[in-house]
Amino acid sequence: MKVFDSSRRRAIEDFRSYAAERAIAFSDLEAINENESARRLSILDPLLTGKRFAYIGESDHFIHEKYAYRLLMLEYLAGRGFTHLGEEVGASDGMRIDRFIATGDESQLERVTIYGYAGATRSDRDDTPTGILRESFGDAYPTALFAAEQKRFAHRLRKIGVRFFGFDIDPLPGGGYEDLAEILDSMPADATIDRIRTALRRVTGETIDQEITRLDEALRLIEAGRLDALRHSATCLRDSFDYVRITYPAKTFDALNPGMAFRERYMHRQADRMLRQMRADEKLALMSHNMHLCRAPDAVAGSDAGAGPGGKTDPPLGAWLAARYPGEIFSVWMLIGRGRDSQPFPTLSNEIREKAGTLNALLGEIGDCFVLPIDPSDSRARLLTENIEIMHDGNGGVRTAIARQADAIFFVRDVGPLRA
Repeated sequence: MKVFDSSRRRAIEDFRSYAAERAIAFSDLEAINENESARRLSILDPLLTGKRFAYIGESDHFIHEKYAYRLLMLEYLAGRGFTHLGEEVGASDGMRIDRFIATGDESQLERVTIYGYAGATRSDRDDTPTGILRESFGDAYPTALFAAEQKRFAHRLRKIGVRFFGFDIDPLPGGGYEDLAEILDSMPADATIDRIRTALRRVTGETIDQEITRLDEALRLIEAGRLDALRHSATCLRDSFDYVRITYPAKTFDALNPGMAFRERYMHRQADRMLRQMRADEKLALMSHNMHLCRAPDAVAGSDAGAGPGGKTDPPLGAWLAARYPGEIFSVWMLIGRGRDSQPFPTLSNEIREKAGTLNALLGEIGDCFVLPIDPSDSRARLLTENIEIMHDGNGGVRTAIARQADAIFFVRDVGPLRA
């Protein structure tokens, strides 16, 4: 034990030396302008060379500081040719955000369901969770705060100029019907379109199973007509209802796993569709939780999560993409130290605690806010090539060698909840 402790202490001291030399500190994250971000993050250029995909990972969805971090990274990446951006939001919502970025039409942001839009929600059936997720929906969810942060973020994205898409399930499906109606209204009327329109029409009092069956019938008509835009929106709508059917009645976190696996496979398909639309020389950035963007799930141990990305059966999006494009992934994980967040689960704490012995706590000894490239060839950074506990949202942790997951760490020690 003494030999182990001595070796660990040496590794920690060496890491402190490595970080002191290689970390680039930020004194005021939100005051950084585009030119300064590009200059200060240029330390990452050697790691980004030859990469077509960039992962912008975060450890907590419900903190204010993630937005400044995201913008800093995106402004840097845009200057290196990354023109396409995917976020962990629903496909239908993503189309509306993309339209706002392209046109500046504010009404598009007012029709985003995760920002609180309910104009497309059924009035004759309640599809909100009845199981373990119930307490995190409705009044418990920080919808107004989240919408305020996301709308400010969308305005900044418009200045950067990106092609945007959402690669996640729509958690409150319905907006897809509006998307489908808009597509159909733009098409010349004929017998086929009339049959599709009829098949897509909601039936008062239908169960969710009956709705999925009806959408399957509509999809058969759409497939016969080879109507790609209609097929995409109808498939996203059907799959979102299927996710709701599988997941929302689950009474335990473990029972969520089949739905989490279904959701991850859906994410794979959304990313694949975007790639088919992109030219071979175009570059793609993805924003999501660190664990969705995990490159090596086999290197993760000791997760506290009862249900996580992939539902313990399917690869996270990050690993799935990395397997298809080895050597073409650049990844940054945002880690945080302490503070408060706006997460809605009543069984979890909004207080983020710094835990001794974790990588987060060690990073907190080094500085308050900095980016740190990971160089596994430097023996002083060997701590990052060994399993170490890393804290994520809800004060839960995983053990992993972060050098296998990311090329750089972006650390913010003190964080706070979402802001209006």
